[in-house]
Amino acid sequence: MKTNCLLLSLCLSALSLSSIVAQDETAPAAKNEAPTENAAETPKDPQATWQKLLKRRRAIYGELLKLRKEFDAASKTEDKRRISETYTDLITEFDVEIYPEMLELAATVYEGNPDDLDAGEIVMKNAFNANDFDRSAEVSSKLLAAGRETKDVLSMGGVSQFAVHNFEEAHTILSKASELNRLIPKYESYIDASKEYVELWKAEQEILAKEATLEGDQALPRAEFDTDRGKIVFELFENEAPNTVANFISLIEGGKYDRVKFHRVIPTFMAQGGDRNTLDDDPNNDGSGSPGYTIKCECYAENARMHFRGSLSMAHAGPDTGGSQFFITHLPTNWLNPRLTPQKGGHTVFGRVIEGMDIAASLKQGDAIKKATVLRKRPHEYKPEVTEEITEFPEDPTE
Repeated sequence: MKTNCLLLSLCLSALSLSSIVAQDETAPAAKNEAPTENAAETPKDPQATWQKLLKRRRAIYGELLKLRKEFDAASKTEDKRRISETYTDLITEFDVEIYPEMLELAATVYEGNPDDLDAGEIVMKNAFNANDFDRSAEVSSKLLAAGRETKDVLSMGGVSQFAVHNFEEAHTILSKASELNRLIPKYESYIDASKEYVELWKAEQEILAKEATLEGDQALPRAEFDTDRGKIVFELFENEAPNTVANFISLIEGGKYDRVKFHRVIPTFMAQGGDRNTLDDDPNNDGSGSPGYTIKCECYAENARMHFRGSLSMAHAGPDTGGSQFFITHLPTNWLNPRLTPQKGGHTVFGRVIEGMDIAASLKQGDAIKKATVLRKRPHEYKPEVTEEITEFPEDPTE
């Protein structure tokens, strides 16, 4: 039993190997090589410090590979325990002493030397995790062009291209990652989604081109959120979702979104807000509030808009249960698109971010809408048709 526990511990620790060495056996090493032992090094020089960290990282990786072989060959429990402890110590050294400093230096090093693939991969991952898909897509393209085809670069790079609506490129990259067995499992669904979105994006671009020609009283309404992070401007899809837009505008003009917080934020998915329960001191009721009524979904018509990056969509707990809560997508979310035959699932997309996508992507749970404002609207009354009068209803975009 003790031997099995040690083996399990070593196997679990081995999962950290991919973060210790960025490139795999088929990827070219960074062009920068570690300096010799006698090379002059200034402590404040980020490039010199970076090379020192890289040298230690590679040494740790080599030692870990050696220890894994020794562990497999060892027959005595005490030897396995000693090897396991040494292995864990090396993992800890990397996690505590090496990688945090690499994270801190990577952006500076990459800016000074864009050919440094090690720094570039960290910059890409940091951008990806911060929902900065433009930056992640840009850096991953350079890494792939340089032959850096690691699991992270292929997977995150493919999803980043998907996020910025480069769907054909995303499909190519993610398919290759799958063929090479280097696709991170949680991103597998993006292979089919990227193929599906090629046609959806073409249709959306045609709609956007027509909307851009609308002028005067026919121009689409716009609204602005002044948030703790900055301003976000939305264009509202009144042509396809007139009642949802009427509801949104009426809530804004009634001051119902002022000071309301974003109570649910999931990176690489969406930011959800619109619940006035966030104004009280009870965090347990956040996400369960409503304006006191519900409205019908408008996502089952043939002209219903799909979810892309920056889509403004209604949250609900089932068909026709929307109210005041909404969410802003970080990237296209095909599983939230309506299925028309039969009519099932789906959320009503009633707008899109046209300014401040970086602000929308940076939102954190607890950030507030300081002030919501209608910037323009068509010359008619915006009064929604409501269904059931209620006092409380949960709203969840993942249904």
